[in-house]
Amino acid sequence: MFVRFALALAFAALVHFTAARLDLPGARAVNLFLVILVREAAEGNTLWGLFAGVVVGAIEDTFSGRLYGLHGCADTLVGYGVALIAQRVVIERTAGVMFTYLSAAVAQQIFLLLLVALMLPRGGAPEIPWILARAGVVALLGGLVHVLTHQWRRRYEGWRRNRGSRLRFGR
Repeated sequence: MFVRFALALAFAALVHFTAARLDLPGARAVNLFLVILVREAAEGNTLWGLFAGVVVGAIEDTFSGRLYGLHGCADTLVGYGVALIAQRVVIERTAGVMFTYLSAAVAQQIFLLLLVALMLPRGGAPEIPWILARAGVVALLGGLVHVLTHQWRRRYEGWRRNRGSRLRFGR
């Protein structure tokens, strides 16, 4: 679980740096770090959700160039909240998973708006169109990750079931 998390974070950092270097126009709407956070927190372990939130938040704070700790607080709350909800509600359909990602993205942005309003008197809050775009992109990417993960698990289970029937001992 930790190795998967670390590899996903390394991939997200690589994509983030590449997009920043190429100065892609829609790169602000893509938040792979939040996708990774929700994916990990959706496992239902609140301690892991907290840990993932702290780590992802610290990384996002490092890349954002804003006040350090804003994303750390927001992502920790989101990670814990998603894990807490995942303990009580089983969400398996793609539409429900996408709604979870959408809700998490909106919650993160609301927490960021509140923290910016409380800590930075001059503002610096994200604009509403970018909040909506980011939430939509996170929901789409989360749905895509869910579908791909589900297909991979189904193929892997089929392979595991069939491999035992192929082994023949004797003549």
